[in-house]
Amino acid sequence: MGFKEDVDFARFLSMGVYAADAVTQDLERNHGHRIIELERYAKANKVWQTKVKRMRLPDLMCVSCGRRFESKGKTKLEIKLSDSTLPGRSWRDGGMRLDDIFAFARVDMKTSPVSVSNLVYVTRQSLEDALGSSKEGNRKAVSEGSEMDRRWPMWTPDYAGEVVTVDGGRKKVRVTKGASTYLYGSGSRWDVFHTLAAGTAFEAGQPVAFCFRMADSVACAGDGSWSWKEDLLSADEDIRFPAVKAARFLGVEPVEDILIHIADDEANDWRLRLEAHASLAPTRPASVGALLELAEFADSTDEVRMEAVFSLSEIDSEEAAEALYSVASSTEPAVPEEVRAAAAWGLGSGARKAPAKLMVLTNDPSVLVATHAAAVMPSDLSQECLGELLDWLRADDLRRASTAAHLLAERDLVAELVNSLQTAPEGVRRLIVLALGDASREAVSDLLSGLDAQSRASIATLWAKSDDWLRQPDTDGILDALKLQTLRR
Repeated sequence: MGFKEDVDFARFLSMGVYAADAVTQDLERNHGHRIIELERYAKANKVWQTKVKRMRLPDLMCVSCGRRFESKGKTKLEIKLSDSTLPGRSWRDGGMRLDDIFAFARVDMKTSPVSVSNLVYVTRQSLEDALGSSKEGNRKAVSEGSEMDRRWPMWTPDYAGEVVTVDGGRKKVRVTKGASTYLYGSGSRWDVFHTLAAGTAFEAGQPVAFCFRMADSVACAGDGSWSWKEDLLSADEDIRFPAVKAARFLGVEPVEDILIHIADDEANDWRLRLEAHASLAPTRPASVGALLELAEFADSTDEVRMEAVFSLSEIDSEEAAEALYSVASSTEPAVPEEVRAAAAWGLGSGARKAPAKLMVLTNDPSVLVATHAAAVMPSDLSQECLGELLDWLRADDLRRASTAAHLLAERDLVAELVNSLQTAPEGVRRLIVLALGDASREAVSDLLSGLDAQSRASIATLWAKSDDWLRQPDTDGILDALKLQTLRR
């Protein structure tokens, strides 16, 4: 996948992240749940090329009641799911039990901040009951998994109003629209017909009529309603895996022996064994060592390595940070660059931050590792890190100087950059000037008087780019693209 494709895919993933976060907040604040990620990375939009084939389970789970939630972010609110004729790829697959809930949300990525609205909760049972009203989209080729979209129709007016009357027999609902009323009917298109109750006010974009029944209750059943310790002994991995995952949050000590047995039993699926180590690792250094071995072991597959690294990133301990650094700085040919980059990413975005280790990794010979380390450096640099960056600007090492200049400019530490011009070697001076040109004009303007004439002129030239209307993000390269379209025979 190229860089532009990465950006587009990350934007698509971002919609899912915003939806999952909004659903999490609503379930916790308004319905009493304690939500965790059941599907790792459900609330992160980082794009990785190494595909980890995880167990097909919903995005979120409540560790109090064990209910599972699959969140879906849509640009237009609709009840639409991917479907397939292949085994295990149906819309109803993926560990969703009949009482588990699909949560749909409208996500507007064009607003700032991003807007998430109109949450709709519907159980799998309800969608099963309304399957006759669902509509199939175009099916993809077998090579693409024979997938299609399956949609359950609903009516969501783009205006606010109130439900006046409901005629369930004729499948019609009358609502207010300003000073007028509007009649909507599904006729024979839907097998079943549900609406908001008469007298109910609704907002723009809120579902009013739908071919399925909304979830009757989304409230948490409370602690003790889920026999998670019993589920640890189940032979069904769809039942056992969520319990293994939840153990980290519910208390490992009473079930430690069971988890160790799961982790050590080679007859178990590797994902179950790894997750058992992940639940044990916060309090058991031996499991941190086991995850490190999975990440570095010569016979491990790339997906096992990546999942082990992701698991280590979730553990807030010095042992886990050391393990991540070991992977990130590995010189073993068997450890791929992206696995090393993921370990670096974990040191900056994971549970245990390690900026001093990231500083070393920003100058790794691998561009992939170095850029990932630089991208997750903390926004507030410690005095130790700041001092080291300034040292790099004094040394005649263009690679380190370039890293330092970028990191300082991104944080608008322009005074430090300007002061460094006095002692920097000539090649490094040019890099500093480039960095000052990238920094915000407001941050640099007051310090220009302290620069020599050549540096001031160079920075002014760099700033000219922001004044050129043909070099803005929405116009840069547009003339070249249009010139390619001038061919006429």
